[in-house]
Amino acid sequence: MPLEIDGASGMTRNVSATGVYFETTAEQVPGSRVHFVVEVTVKGERLKMVCAGDVVRVDRKPGAVGIAVKLSSSFFIDTDHSEDPFDQLDD
Repeated sequence: MPLEIDGASGMTRNVSATGVYFETTAEQVPGSRVHFVVEVTVKGERLKMVCAGDVVRVDRKPGAVGIAVKLSSSFFIDTDHSEDPFDQLDD
C-alpha cells in the first residue's frame, strides 16, 4: 500500500496490529518518532490511515531505506479530509 512520510513516498511491505514495515527514500534513525499516512481501501472505500510510532529498525538498501515502526497511535480518515490529521495523534 502506498504511504507518505516527511514529504516522500513509500510502499508498505508488512502491516500488523502493532507495527508497519515500509520502504521509502526518507532517511530515519532508530529510536526516532515518525508520523506517516498509509493509503488503504476498506470495503471498497479509499481511506487514509494516519500513524505515529517509533522507528525500531532501519535497513539500508540500494535506492531505498526499509523502516520498521512500532505503532503508538493510528486512526482512519476520509481521503478528502482537509485538516492536518497529525493534530489528532496522541504522542
